[in-house]
Amino acid sequence: MRLGAHAFLWVSTCSTDALLHAVHRAREATLDFVEIPLLNPEALDLNALRNCLHEQGVSCTCSLVLPPEASLPRTPRKAERFLLQAVEAAAWLGSPILTGVLYGKLGEDLPPEPAVLTRVAKVLKRVAQAAAQRGVQLGIEPVNRYETSLINTAEQALELIDMIAEPNVFLHLDTYHMTLEERGFRTPILKAGGRLRYVHLSESHRGEPGTGNVRWEEVFSALAEVKFAGDMALEIFLTPSPDLARATRIWRAPSAPLQDVVPAATAFFRELARRYHLA
Repeated sequence: MRLGAHAFLWVSTCSTDALLHAVHRAREATLDFVEIPLLNPEALDLNALRNCLHEQGVSCTCSLVLPPEASLPRTPRKAERFLLQAVEAAAWLGSPILTGVLYGKLGEDLPPEPAVLTRVAKVLKRVAQAAAQRGVQLGIEPVNRYETSLINTAEQALELIDMIAEPNVFLHLDTYHMTLEERGFRTPILKAGGRLRYVHLSESHRGEPGTGNVRWEEVFSALAEVKFAGDMALEIFLTPSPDLARATRIWRAPSAPLQDVVPAATAFFRELARRYHLA
């Protein structure tokens, strides 16, 4: 198991300069990796990012949500081109995964009917096959009903993964979204088993872990039971951009300052991992 953090823990945009700053902050926090959002891969200096990761001795994972202009299931051809570009960027940066809301945009309100999900699965199957040739796995992250109508629960995500039917597609769970959509934390994790390969560690209020409603002991005991061996990423939005704040409905910044949250969160999760033999 590796412990990392989403770049938005330190920065509020996904420009090259901002992401370079996040890489440095991840090294200072002695984290294993930084999660790089590929919201606009064309605008990034991928060579500079790759060099920085190498120099700092920090690995990366990559994530995204589809943009409105290239979204599934509404614009499948544009979405496929965007996803293939993101796969190439992830491979170039050395990320073993591309994960997140690969199946749509934030704010999608189409009902998750079989015909809609079939269109999504067909595109993601082709993308998964291309990603496999680049050594990249694809993660499907369910998010809450206020951000999408398509995939809200682990069960829905697993059904979509079955429809895609490619071995390099896995489940990515986020504890924040689980507080809103799941009936507890244990059952979805146990049901996912080995198909769960990535976890966002996010408190119910998006702030400092251990001060909200996530039942962390339940989360980690279930992860231990399924012998989880994937990556865990802190996802704490302390300084979200206006666009991110609107998309994720973050209207108030957490009370704890950044310099207090990062070491506290890192120590909190490393202790849980040690206690449940996940370290």
